Amino acid sequence: MIVGVTMIINHNLTSMNICNQLNKTSNNKSTSIKKLSSGLRINKAGDDAAGLAISEKMRGQIRGLDQASRNTQDGISMIQTAEAGLNEIHSLLQRCRELSVQSANSTYTDYDRNFIQNEFTELIEEVGTISTNTKFNTLSLLDGKYNKDGIYVPSDSLDQYVHHITTSGGITETYTYASNNYASAIIDFSNINSAGDVANLIGKGVNYTCCTCSKAYSIKFVNGSPDTSRLNAFNPVMEVDVSSITNGTDLVNKIIETAYGQPNFIYIPTPSNGGIPIVGTDIPSNATSFVDHYSQLAFDGAKLYIYDDRPSQYGFSWPSGGSGVFNLNVYGEEEEKEDKFLYLDIQTGSNAGQSVRVKISNVTVDQLGIDGLLVDTQNNASLAITKLDAAITNVSNARSNIGAYQNRLEHAINSINNSSENLQNAESRIRDADIAKEMMIMSKDNILEQVAKSLLAQSNQMPNRVLDLLN
Repeated sequence: MIVGVTMIINHNLTSMNICNQLNKTSNNKSTSIKKLSSGLRINKAGDDAAGLAISEKMRGQIRGLDQASRNTQDGISMIQTAEAGLNEIHSLLQRCRELSVQSANSTYTDYDRNFIQNEFTELIEEVGTISTNTKFNTLSLLDGKYNKDGIYVPSDSLDQYVHHITTSGGITETYTYASNNYASAIIDFSNINSAGDVANLIGKGVNYTCCTCSKAYSIKFVNGSPDTSRLNAFNPVMEVDVSSITNGTDLVNKIIETAYGQPNFIYIPTPSNGGIPIVGTDIPSNATSFVDHYSQLAFDGAKLYIYDDRPSQYGFSWPSGGSGVFNLNVYGEEEEKEDKFLYLDIQTGSNAGQSVRVKISNVTVDQLGIDGLLVDTQNNASLAITKLDAAITNVSNARSNIGAYQNRLEHAINSINNSSENLQNAESRIRDADIAKEMMIMSKDNILEQVAKSLLAQSNQMPNRVLDLLN
């Protein structure tokens, strides 16, 4: 207690003490008002430095979990889109199988089966359309190109590795030599520029039907000694050793050398019977039986020509009855198809690596093995039933898998939302203000402030007592 301050006029220590208390109370009241107006206990780092750091980490987790919940819902929407496409493909395949069973019945003639084939072809085409056009946010869902390990797998078709091919299904190019035009097919190997490129061709090939008969002639690329046992088969296969080939030009020369027994050979028949060429007139004696017919091979750099050796000026062209068809495979050999998928990582957590990988099967007509399927004969219809059974099984497996993914993601959403709720509750206890408590503190500070103001007014009058001494 300060004695005798009332007789001092230069310093009113009592007022100064009350003023300090008033300022402190006002500051406390201001802090309470800030907490009440924001609803937060921590408005700046100085309020609780450690609590602020913990709270901000929790906020990052909460916002991440909320976004993960939305991500997961988007994943479910995507899966539902894929499942809708698979459902429609299922329906199409079941109808195709029904048509196959109908066509396999002996009560129908091949003429009747042509009408069945018309619907069958359109349905298969629609399967292809759905498998390539089912998309989510422009992402194609049903024609994935990855294997079970998530590694990109290019198509096994030869057209992935060549520069140009004649449109499959007919001979549409023209080969010109010595002013003569020949109906032909072209396959351009100019994209082949290394041994690695050549390796992509091994096991693959081309086939074409003769311009005068129904035989299919196949060229197959192999690594090592060719198998010549099928050269004289009804549908002959000529194997070409490409083990030492490093570019397209050498590849074409190797094909010519294998077929005709000598490199860089161009067979142009010399008409000697009124303008109609005689088959084999100019073919080397050591040529294979593979080229002992009207369809011949020629070259131009990396381009391989398959042409009808009867020039157009003699009035011959490729028959319209089905021959002259050019395809990218070895006739009678089915390519080994590796199961292909689309991989999508759904971020279902707020931290790196917390994701669910969704695998959607490729269900294109090629992958299902139904491309070019026919029901125009009883035998073809029976074969179609078997292939469609396998295709339906594949689609069923695909739907089963994505159904399991959807169930998993739905449970993941529940877990994510629960975690977010619990974290929000914990963060609230650290960061948010207790409104009742802050109201109590503010009420106390409000009373103290009013008392301090009243006392300050009274203490300011105390120096006036000095005037009594002067009087």
